[in-house]
Amino acid sequence: MSHRNRQQHHKNSAQSANPWQKTSAGGDDAVISSSNQKHPRATSGKKPSMAEPSGNDSFVKKSEEKFHQAHRKHVESAKKYTQQYESSEDEDEGGSSSQEILGSVLKNYAGAGMDIGKTQEYLQNLLESRSAVCLICIGTVKRADSIWSCQTCFTFFHLLCIQRWANDSISLKRMSHEQQEGYYNNMGEYVPKPALSVHWDCPKCRKEYEKVDIPRHYDCFCGKEQNPQNHLWLIPHSCGETCRKRLVPDCGHSCVLLCHPGPCPPCPQTISVSCKCGQSAQKTIRCSQRSWTCLKSCKQKRNCGIHECGAVCHSIDECPPCKSRSKQKCLCGAKTKEVNCYESRWQCGKVCGNPYACGLHRCEKVCHEGDCGECPMGMPRTCPCGKTSSVAACSEEIGTCGDTCQKFLECQEHRCSERCHPGKCGQCMELMKKPCRCGNMIKEVACHKQLVCETKCKNVKSCNKHPCNRKCCDGQCPPCDKLCGKTLTCGKHKCSSLCHHGPCYPCNQKATVKCRCNGTMLEVPCGREKKVGSVKCRLPCRIPSKCHHTNPHHCHQGDCPACQQVCGLKNDTTNCEHPCGAKCHDAVRVVTKDKNFKPVGPWDVPLEIVEIKRLPHPQCEVKVSVTCIGGHETALWACYLSKPTSCGRECGRALKCGVHTCPKQCHVVKNLNSTQEEPKCQSCTAGCTIPRPKGCTHPCKKPCHPPPCNPCQAPTKTACHCGLTQIFYKCHEFYSDDKTEDELNFYREKILSCGQKCIKNFPCGHRCNSTCHSSDCPNPEACSKKVKITCDCRTRRMEVNCSVARSKSKALECDEGCEKVKQSRTRQLTERERLQKEQEEAENQRALEEYEKKFGPKKYRERKRIQVEETKETNYLLYVLLSVGFLVLAMAVYFILAN
Repeated sequence: MSHRNRQQHHKNSAQSANPWQKTSAGGDDAVISSSNQKHPRATSGKKPSMAEPSGNDSFVKKSEEKFHQAHRKHVESAKKYTQQYESSEDEDEGGSSSQEILGSVLKNYAGAGMDIGKTQEYLQNLLESRSAVCLICIGTVKRADSIWSCQTCFTFFHLLCIQRWANDSISLKRMSHEQQEGYYNNMGEYVPKPALSVHWDCPKCRKEYEKVDIPRHYDCFCGKEQNPQNHLWLIPHSCGETCRKRLVPDCGHSCVLLCHPGPCPPCPQTISVSCKCGQSAQKTIRCSQRSWTCLKSCKQKRNCGIHECGAVCHSIDECPPCKSRSKQKCLCGAKTKEVNCYESRWQCGKVCGNPYACGLHRCEKVCHEGDCGECPMGMPRTCPCGKTSSVAACSEEIGTCGDTCQKFLECQEHRCSERCHPGKCGQCMELMKKPCRCGNMIKEVACHKQLVCETKCKNVKSCNKHPCNRKCCDGQCPPCDKLCGKTLTCGKHKCSSLCHHGPCYPCNQKATVKCRCNGTMLEVPCGREKKVGSVKCRLPCRIPSKCHHTNPHHCHQGDCPACQQVCGLKNDTTNCEHPCGAKCHDAVRVVTKDKNFKPVGPWDVPLEIVEIKRLPHPQCEVKVSVTCIGGHETALWACYLSKPTSCGRECGRALKCGVHTCPKQCHVVKNLNSTQEEPKCQSCTAGCTIPRPKGCTHPCKKPCHPPPCNPCQAPTKTACHCGLTQIFYKCHEFYSDDKTEDELNFYREKILSCGQKCIKNFPCGHRCNSTCHSSDCPNPEACSKKVKITCDCRTRRMEVNCSVARSKSKALECDEGCEKVKQSRTRQLTERERLQKEQEEAENQRALEEYEKKFGPKKYRERKRIQVEETKETNYLLYVLLSVGFLVLAMAVYFILAN
């Protein structure tokens, strides 16, 4: 892209980006909210009018609803487009995955379990493709782009975009300030225009920055390095060093993450502090928690000095007010009532009324404590207007002086013209020339009145287009309620929102973009035809190739891609017989910058000069066999590097000690076939090579020496046999060539026993009663745990050892008591069956009689039937009483035998 096209591209991007546009963090789809749009008068320094015309509320709501619907369709179509097409400017793959990079960044973070969700979210958004978007140009922020990050919302933008944004914002504020004028308020005072505030805001969070804060350099996230290089194994735009920023809130510690975007996570360091009340011992907590609360109650006296606090652990100086109630006297002591302890000093509302020392006047203060003081009527007094003063007894009254009052009236400009009088002065009736609210008319009116004229305001509203037309306006013009009607950035449609200040919302219409050959078309949002880029077309390109190869490719926009075929011509750079194996370089696009370019400001970029050149052949890469200078190997090297060099291997020639070999890298020797030490070989500096005892993995630290080696003193730890305790020992105590295998096993068994009770269980399910040991538990058949055994009928019970219970072939035998219980249960069951049978017979008889009464011949023996029924009921009650008696007797016998 040429310099002129690039400038036009940035200009269109700046015009289409709304400065009051708000986008969610992490590069999500842009969401434009009309409620977040700043009023232009707030920028100029005046307070905006809070009242809006009520007649336009419905129109505003309808226009906002239409805009949101169009915006949702725009976002959905953009998502479909990104799913179906891929941009030709995607970065090359080959870097590590985002999870691996996140792991490498967070490896030094010691705050496991803390909330690092925000930091991890910023890192994830930065690593994922197309998730980071510049809110000014609505373009993807790539790994190699120069960026600037906001210190409040941590959103990053292109460096050139934020520089242009800051300079444009300051220029607009200066122009708006020049157009403002002073005005007269309702008091007739001239209010000058406010002072110019030169600052610029973050496009997202509206954080105010001064002019000196405009970024001039591309820095990493922690600010340690300028122009950080793009590295595949580092977070983009970071220096790879530890962040070391002071954590917020400032606790004295620094961030231990590598240079990262977004806010620093909470402090992961651990500190030992006591609880808030200081009654508990110190406890180790995270520094980010700052304090902790125990469950003890506060023992301090509250502000009443009577009751204890009793609240759960809190700071010493934060005890809540005492809520207990007690009887307290008022300040004067006249009344007593039950009040809250923290309201102990209360006033009853009674006038004091105590006589002063003069005996003529009484105190007029409301309920107070202490002495009433001297009589105020006995002090030096003045007349009502304050012109004359005299000292007289409190029994004498001081009248008016007879002179003019001359007190200032409410207007604070004129004085009272009445004679000296008690009480308040009247309204100011002085005639004076006063300007109206808008300042267009001056008329003579009473001083206490306000002048309002009928002149309509001709000032331009906040939209800088329509007049105010408000009667006698004081300069606070209401916002405009007309349609905007400006041509949108697309250049085809007009804005349908209310008249506003600043750029309009983007166009929500659709446009068609075609490829170069017009064989493929794509529907995109109106005004974004240039930002969409080239439309992918699968038809062959019709432009002839510029090199000596045929270069078939698909239809495209702009210049044809570089030829990817092998050159194949004779390489005249190295003057060898091999043909050139590099990619074709007959027509290569070379971009150079004008060295004599002098930028006007930091937003200017040097002019780029694009040329199509034929580059010389690269150096020959054909492999030829070359032997290293030490004679170790013969390898294939590139043709232009076919000179003997060091292979990097260890020399390996036998030294004079007869044990070791030369450790130097491949070096120059006189005889390539020799295996003995050469003059340039390194002397023996190797360590001990004597084998260590079986099981020892620690090398001997002494230099090369004859055997034996010193015993290994390396400390080692392992778990005991039961796994509850860590056992520490030295390596030579477990692995030694001086002791036999049996001695070592006995020693290991002894030292690995912690001496505590074994945690294993016998096969019977009871815990082993031996100390910590290896292998199976000894004597599982000697378990002495008490268990209970019963007879077959579960009447007899006995408690014996577990080993005895397992040795018994059968349970306890039943005795005479068990037989009596069985007989009692049998009798109860027989009696229950007999009663149940009688009840069934009685029920059948009753049903039969009911049937005969309903369907059989009538029989007039009702008195006899009633007598029979009473007899049956009497027998039934007798049976029930007998069964209950038998049941009670059986229960008594069972409890007697059981005890």
